[in-house]
Amino acid sequence: MQMRYFLLLLFTILIFQPKAKAQSLSPQATISILTCDPGQEVYSMYGHTAIRVNDPAQHMDAVFNYGVFSFDSPNFLYRFAKGETDYLMVGQLFSSFLPEYEQDKRSVYEQVLNLTAEGKNKLFNALLENARPENREYRYNYFTDNCATRVRDMIERNAGGTINFPNHQPTRSYRDLIKDFHHSFRWIDFGIDLLISQPADIPVPGYAHMFLPQYLQEQFAMAQISSNGTAQPLVLEIRTLVEYPNHKLKSDLPWPAIVFGLFFILITFISVRGYQKKKNTDRLNYWLLALTGISGIIMSWFALYSEHPAISPNYNILWAFPPNLVFAMLWALKKWRPQLRYYFWLMGALLLLSVVMGQVFNPAVYFIIATLMVRVIVNLLPRK
Repeated sequence: MQMRYFLLLLFTILIFQPKAKAQSLSPQATISILTCDPGQEVYSMYGHTAIRVNDPAQHMDAVFNYGVFSFDSPNFLYRFAKGETDYLMVGQLFSSFLPEYEQDKRSVYEQVLNLTAEGKNKLFNALLENARPENREYRYNYFTDNCATRVRDMIERNAGGTINFPNHQPTRSYRDLIKDFHHSFRWIDFGIDLLISQPADIPVPGYAHMFLPQYLQEQFAMAQISSNGTAQPLVLEIRTLVEYPNHKLKSDLPWPAIVFGLFFILITFISVRGYQKKKNTDRLNYWLLALTGISGIIMSWFALYSEHPAISPNYNILWAFPPNLVFAMLWALKKWRPQLRYYFWLMGALLLLSVVMGQVFNPAVYFIIATLMVRVIVNLLPRK
């Protein structure tokens, strides 16, 4: 969320919170889930979820929002990369929440929850307690603890009954699920595929899908709440507050695969032509080895030090092998090349190993692996 929204939320909570603390909800009050469509900015590409408490009898209409952060926090980029990003839960007036999404032309849907008066007050008081300055900060975890899962957990714990979600068997992985939202962010999709690792390819049950707002909305629509032995639908009513074309549905060309596919053709042509004409193409080795070595160092840092889930083990490091950077510098010494050529056997083995380890790679990565394999073969062939 941008800084202006962060300041707005902090301002509105100062207005709202003291009033809400002194009240209980009236019988006319409703509590609902707000689901917001994805936006065109990277930080909004998965959508958003919040809880609305509307009590017309007491002139109160508030939203409890778990998705607040500030880019101006100290060392934000480093902490984000390391997985140490702290988010805030704040309350704000609904009249300040909805215009933000109208301005960005993002649809907002409301699911009114089927709660008893006791359940509404229990949930409302829990939200107020969570919004207190000493309680509202939490350590963000993308797959298991974010603005959507916090909404689910808060309602599940305080709804005044037992909530039963559909028992969907594991069929899709975390990687599969997030790719549904990457159609307009192909290079971001490529970068994410480089960093998240094999654990993200394990199928997860429907309950775990609720880290994404759209799937939380779908799961709640099918859920039931049991109280005193009676089961009823958890969602009483579904409303469309504002509706615009869904940005998630916009599709872009798979540019990384196209770019690296053309790169593979170019490198293959230069390598084969150079071998046939007895031309020296060692300069390609410097660049490819150096770039893959640097990439491997970056991915290794994430795998070793980041707290983000599903980051390790990352088998991208087999083709982006960190020692490639050192080898690129040693290869510059011509007198060592006869001995150093054996490194290409290791490199070729790692490239083959990378594609059989069971990790799903971005389509562009297979072109990178093929490009590196061409250089391995050319360097191992007998010199004409």
